[in-house]
Amino acid sequence: MFALSNCNNFYASCHRLFEPKYNGVPVVVLSNNDGCVIARSNEAKACGIAMGAPFFKIREEIKKHNVEVFSSHYTLYGDISARVMTNLARFTPDVEVYSIDECFLGLWAFIVCFPEIGPIKNRKKTLLSPSPKTSHLKLENRALNLRFQ
Repeated sequence: MFALSNCNNFYASCHRLFEPKYNGVPVVVLSNNDGCVIARSNEAKACGIAMGAPFFKIREEIKKHNVEVFSSHYTLYGDISARVMTNLARFTPDVEVYSIDECFLGLWAFIVCFPEIGPIKNRKKTLLSPSPKTSHLKLENRALNLRFQ
């Protein structure tokens, strides 16, 4: 059994970690030399700011929605990523880092230590197995989705 850990809006969240006054405020992070938008908070997404948008083309939109703008800080993101991965490794030694904000966690040790998780695994198999009554449903609507928040 595996879990996927994915940090939402990672670059924007890293800036908010040290400046919590921007929680709930639209935030964008710009690429090297402040050329394009490379990360957006949920609030910025709701304002219609597009991923990859050139900064010079959206200046008016940023002013209109009072969006906070940050230059990219890759050293910060790498440090926070290492901290996240280290903390996740406290729960299982089987951590496969996929990207700066994502990793896969092997949860086999949990089944051994916590046998009550076994039925979840079996339920997942049941949910993923087509049956005549549910064959019309899409697979993703029936899969058990494990997420870390």
